[in-house]
Amino acid sequence: MTFFRTGALVAALAMFAGAATAAPLKLQPASPQPSPKAGLNVKYSWEGNPPRKIQNLSKVNHLLKKAKPGQPLRGLDYRDTNEGDPVLTYNQAFNVAAEISGYIRFDSPGVYELETWSNDGIDAWVGGQQIGYVNGRQGCEANQRTEVEVPQAGWYPIKIKYFQKYGTSCLMMKSGKKGERFTWTPNNVFGR
Repeated sequence: MTFFRTGALVAALAMFAGAATAAPLKLQPASPQPSPKAGLNVKYSWEGNPPRKIQNLSKVNHLLKKAKPGQPLRGLDYRDTNEGDPVLTYNQAFNVAAEISGYIRFDSPGVYELETWSNDGIDAWVGGQQIGYVNGRQGCEANQRTEVEVPQAGWYPIKIKYFQKYGTSCLMMKSGKKGERFTWTPNNVFGR
């Protein structure tokens, strides 16, 4: 019996070590490089007041087929709200689906860490790579931290599908070059 436990432990440690040393996801820069305005584009769709509910990203994909443009976002710095406050730049507080697009600028090549924060679900992509995913409800908390390789300085496309069911809402991002300061991503690195 000890042999099997030891074998299972060795296999689990090998899997963990393999995941820990996985290569960073290589990002693809925007081509051609844009000269964007500040902020991010956003389109919204609303499911209605409770008891209607957005429970997952499948519902978001359905709702976004009828999304309408909203006031651009200043970046990804939307801290946890009070219950009943509007979601992002939309005029409703509950059951909001958003599709966000634009660019993020990296000032130098290298390996970076990116981390989205959301309340509730998110499907976030940068430079063609998925960097954040939650297919359900959660409080305002960090999603997975993802290492990415930035091959050259410049603008990289960003696409996010996001939803807020009810309660409070937030949508934020942390970033930093590996081995350097990891902090909230400033709004001035986003463009639309």
